[in-house]
Amino acid sequence: MNFIDTIDDLFNMLDRYTEGVDWDNFYIKRDKPAPFLKYNKLPDKCVVDFIRGHDIKNACEFGCGEGRNAIYLAKNDVDTEAYDLSEIAIENAKRNARESKADKVAFKAGNIFALDFADKKFGLVIDSGIFHHLPPHRRLQYRDIVSSILAENGYFVLLCFAAGEDGADEVDDYEFYRSRQTGAAFTEERLKVFWGEKFDIVDLRKGENIADGQMWESEYLYICLFQNVKG
Repeated sequence: MNFIDTIDDLFNMLDRYTEGVDWDNFYIKRDKPAPFLKYNKLPDKCVVDFIRGHDIKNACEFGCGEGRNAIYLAKNDVDTEAYDLSEIAIENAKRNARESKADKVAFKAGNIFALDFADKKFGLVIDSGIFHHLPPHRRLQYRDIVSSILAENGYFVLLCFAAGEDGADEVDDYEFYRSRQTGAAFTEERLKVFWGEKFDIVDLRKGENIADGQMWESEYLYICLFQNVKG
């Protein structure tokens, strides 16, 4: 028999009502037209632009995939921790880091909702693919995790599916469960309301189609930069 006695019990129950993505299988088959597979060694343009304009000592990336952003940070003298749900992606990321001689990055596979970040604080947190795959009941918890590990005046870079583009459909939170979505797109206003509860909005724009051999960006994404300046 199953009983709901804690918030974790409730969240775990709701997780069962969402499909999720088999990310290990995703990285093994590599049969999806995802740009982050095609450009798996190129950092996001917004990350490159950010590092050029800011002095950051340490960073954390959620949903790091095969390490493209984390390796770029490490090669630019930023101590970096990088996490992904897929063990296959993390194995590939570690190999890519060795080949790139990036030694200031630590990769770890795991569910971020089960990880212990203790008293860690980072000057930069990056999410280039987790938020838009989270079911609605996990989004508030995720926002709290990002807020808890971001240093005062630290920055949060978020890339997520833009409504009306090819990444995913925009659906309301009830429909997410009814249609068993694996991801959702967001409007600019929705992002401002949700993330503006915790952070100041520094920049929020639509992406462009860019791939120049050094970095990449796509028009199906919103590019967001938030700062932790609220008391």
